[in-house]
Amino acid sequence: MTSAWRQDPHIWLLPALECEPVTEIAADLLASRLTTAPQVIGTLLRRLDGDPATVRETCVALSPAQRTGQRMLPRLLPLVPSISARFDGLVLDPDDRLTLLMVGLSVDDSAEVLMRATGLAPEELLAGRLSALLAASHGRFTLGDRRAAIWVQHTATALEIAYAHGLLERAHRDRGDDDAADWHRACGALQRIPDIAAPLIDMVGALSEAGDAHRAFAVASEAAAHAEGAQLGRARAAAGAAAMSAGCFEDAAEWLGALLPNTDEAVRAKALGSAVVAETNMHGMIAMIDPAEHRPRAADPDRWRAWARTAGVAAVTCAERGASPEMRAWLTELREADARAEADGAVRDAAVALCWMLTGEADAVEPCSCGPFSGAMVGALHAAVGGDIDDGLGILARAQARTTDEDDPLVADLERSPLVDAYLVVTEALLRFWRGDVDTARELLTAASIDLPVGVPFAGLGAVLAQRLDIAVRGAPGALARSLAATLPGGIRIDRLVDSGLSAYLGGAPEQAAIDVTLWHDRGAPEPALGVPGLEEVGPVVQRPRVEPPETREARRLLHRIRTLPESSWRREHDEIAEAGRRLSSPFDRARVEALLGSTCIARGDASAGRRHLRAASRLFEDAGALAWKDAAEARLSRLMVALSAHSDPVTEPIAVIRDTDPLAASRVAWETLLTEREIEVAMRVASGGENREIAIDLDVSVRTVEVHVGRLFDKLGVRNRVELAVLAHRTGRAF
Repeated sequence: MTSAWRQDPHIWLLPALECEPVTEIAADLLASRLTTAPQVIGTLLRRLDGDPATVRETCVALSPAQRTGQRMLPRLLPLVPSISARFDGLVLDPDDRLTLLMVGLSVDDSAEVLMRATGLAPEELLAGRLSALLAASHGRFTLGDRRAAIWVQHTATALEIAYAHGLLERAHRDRGDDDAADWHRACGALQRIPDIAAPLIDMVGALSEAGDAHRAFAVASEAAAHAEGAQLGRARAAAGAAAMSAGCFEDAAEWLGALLPNTDEAVRAKALGSAVVAETNMHGMIAMIDPAEHRPRAADPDRWRAWARTAGVAAVTCAERGASPEMRAWLTELREADARAEADGAVRDAAVALCWMLTGEADAVEPCSCGPFSGAMVGALHAAVGGDIDDGLGILARAQARTTDEDDPLVADLERSPLVDAYLVVTEALLRFWRGDVDTARELLTAASIDLPVGVPFAGLGAVLAQRLDIAVRGAPGALARSLAATLPGGIRIDRLVDSGLSAYLGGAPEQAAIDVTLWHDRGAPEPALGVPGLEEVGPVVQRPRVEPPETREARRLLHRIRTLPESSWRREHDEIAEAGRRLSSPFDRARVEALLGSTCIARGDASAGRRHLRAASRLFEDAGALAWKDAAEARLSRLMVALSAHSDPVTEPIAVIRDTDPLAASRVAWETLLTEREIEVAMRVASGGENREIAIDLDVSVRTVEVHVGRLFDKLGVRNRVELAVLAHRTGRAF
């Protein structure tokens, strides 16, 4: 019969959550310096009956590693004050207490199991005080408040728990569910039972294949508590692999670390790949194992295949972090391992295709693998980078629908794991961002973050994406995005200067944005392996190859071109750039081109064209769902209209408006998105005929500082000398 392991409602089967309560709790925990990963908050909300106060108290009681998701949550959550206060006044007779304890411990909510274990009919089970705690529907029992399971287990004695497990074991055995019976036998034992380890380890494999990493870890760790000899190594390897596949890298590193030097070679070979992923994410130690030490010594194809997967995973972790020399060394190791495994290139081709994708050489290898990771994810990225984002999204949709059960050559047995699911979601969010569906990408990633470790894939790309999408929509990273970034494992470092610059730019502080982007540039312009739209509107121009679709690359090129065109070429090339922008299909990319065209037109004295471009940008940003960008464009347009009103003759006003007597005042408005505040002050004085020494005295700075500012504003405005600057300033004033 079907195992009860697919049906547990008390701990493992968790209902869908709305993002809002998770976000509110995340914000509260951030403010209290109890930063907690979104997926941990989501799990706690489900297990604690959705009570925010109990979730907060539980987070206080958890270790920092458990809060950040680097360790699994305890099988039995702590008994916090709010739970005690709710149930300590509950008085149950011994039989009712035993029934409640069995409901809390059972891995099956079937009424049949509970009736077999208690010997009671359904109407008897729901009689008395239990009627307020249990609910029955369609032959199943559930707890009215999941927190009752925590209270009753914490207040029960070891003998009471053992007795309850024993009754559940017999009920499941009579029913023919040996998996559940073995679990209860192991959990109820008051001493080690070595012979129970083997069936538990077999159960771990089935749970892992089904994608239930958290339960696989629980079963494997229970097996390790009973195992001896070779079985202990198998149990530890299984627990470590389950923890790794859930993104709990500290647990994985601990369980797997002891295996590497002294465990049976076959067990060690299967554990090495998981150990590489865990150690790299925990410590950034890409080359954490010596190939010469761990390469198989026997001519066993299975062991060579396991070693090939280890080499492939190591190569991919290097590629994610931009460590090309180490990546190439591991690929060399992989080619030999794949051949000796008689794998016909299956593992080799899967790893090589992903590595070349991440290093910007997507055309080097055509993806040809199967499975959700090596096939669907790589195929989707390849299609998108080749220019067909819709095809890439279709590939991902088919993979996420689980229409096939293909084995993945690179991540065998992890096809349905939370970590692989997180990679798929992050890839889809990136493709939607590339396509210009900003708000859709944000909603997708936000919803996934309360279930999956989405911050981890591609060395932190998910965390970068979450922040960048929040900024595009809200103007600043939200609580979930900040929690994701703050709870990344120690081996993942992401740069936040572009994000802070973007928030400043959209908030109307271009000078701070320029400072942040300049600092980012000075630090080597660190970016994820896969290109994420950033802030090309300010700061130094970065010209480097990026892994992104052709249209995204074209939009970036146009933004750079707008910023670097000299004033003498502007009027001649403006129409050509505008026409190229209109060919972009992404509303977000086109809107950014329109917005920068608008700002630059205004700065160069063409207010009418500037208005047209900014209005187009506003509409396109709205279509993309990038509402913070839309607000910034409209604020810029509003300031322009105010300036136009202040410098125009009143026609219909009954009271005359006094015109601004400063002919350069309009230039301040026009240049505010291109120049810093200090550069504008210098520009106004230069345009008025001031010399560098006079300006230095006026602004209380050195002459050298003025010279630096003059050089920068010349570059930004596309003029060659002071005369051209004065002409541009006065022309801009007349345009208003």
